[in-house]
Amino acid sequence: MKSFFALFIFSILLIFGLHFLLYEKFADYLVAFLATLPAIVLISYIFISAVYRQKDEHTKALEHTINETMHEINLPISTIEANIKMLQKSLKDDRSSKRTQRVLDATKRLKRLYDILNYNIKKDIYSIDRQRVDISLIIADRVAYFKELNRNSFKLNLETTIVDIDKIGFEQTIDNIIENAMKYSKKDDLINIELKDRKLIVEDSGVGIDSSEIVKIYNRYYQSDSKNSGSGIGLWIVKSFCDTQNIDLKIVSEPNNGTKVILNFPKL
Repeated sequence: MKSFFALFIFSILLIFGLHFLLYEKFADYLVAFLATLPAIVLISYIFISAVYRQKDEHTKALEHTINETMHEINLPISTIEANIKMLQKSLKDDRSSKRTQRVLDATKRLKRLYDILNYNIKKDIYSIDRQRVDISLIIADRVAYFKELNRNSFKLNLETTIVDIDKIGFEQTIDNIIENAMKYSKKDDLINIELKDRKLIVEDSGVGIDSSEIVKIYNRYYQSDSKNSGSGIGLWIVKSFCDTQNIDLKIVSEPNNGTKVILNFPKL
């Protein structure tokens, strides 16, 4: 839009200059300029409308392609999941049941990746509607997923908290915070997660972040040179989401004393 506006201004200045050269008297020049100004505006409007109409057609074509492609990806995933569940009902021995359960778990993870991919593609095209949800249930569900990795243990204290929020975006945010807490903690370290009075605290006892680095960790391309202060990597995703959802984000951390990520949710 800025380029079209600049072109419009340039056209006016060009005509303005030509009139100034062609007419000796200022009054003649002014009359001629005002007479041609409506034509300039009309031509500029037609030009801009044509360009935007073409852009809109391309956008719609892209949206159609994306929707068709994502549908074709989702269909076999749903088919596999449905058939595995039917197969489980007919199995009698534990060994086969465990094998099919592993396939089902892998399919669920694949479905999760599909949902995230679909969300990230569409959020740049459409506005994402907020949903009224109990975020304590979402947090518990995501922690259950990470527990399956058999790495860190978790201590949960979750209070029922109803929030109007972008649900998938919040799931991504929680995943990012928990992944950082696990990645920069020892495998046997406990991760504490508390949700109370509309405040979420995720606390680890990992390597921590130096105070001089905390200011930089929200930078999308930031990477610390130090191996022990990298727990801020990827937090730009968290910061971006919190900004769009009016969630107050705070990071409290010290080197070798762990990191505490605090999210304060707005009242309904």
